[in-house]
Amino acid sequence: MKVDLNELAAAFAQSDVRQGYVDLRKGKVILLDEDMAEEDTLHHAFDLEDDWEHYIPLPNVMDEDEHAMMKAFAEAQREDFKARLLEALQGRGAASRFHHQVRHLLLKPAWEAFKLTYLRDVARDWCEENDVAYEE
Repeated sequence: MKVDLNELAAAFAQSDVRQGYVDLRKGKVILLDEDMAEEDTLHHAFDLEDDWEHYIPLPNVMDEDEHAMMKAFAEAQREDFKARLLEALQGRGAASRFHHQVRHLLLKPAWEAFKLTYLRDVARDWCEENDVAYEE
């Protein structure tokens, strides 16, 4: 079965707060609920462990790639916006300042479209690296 890149990209967008897996047999992305009780989480983990060869855990893309994604977006903007966004990305609290500037500069729709495209590209690369069949 093939995994849907849009579904995988959406899971990657939540990967900093939710653990996910790809079920290779069904081509489905599985996300654990944020508010899952510890006992339920353990039960789910044991179910996966019993059949582990059919599941691939998803990486935490947001923690790993978010800064690079924001920088790439900033670099693609016109010079005055680019300078403000790149300045926001310096030091502690960079993500918060970046998102504030995106809203202030009325770039939220452009940022969301860029983020989706970026995460689809990451999803495609991840599928190819892990020999996971996918569909666009």
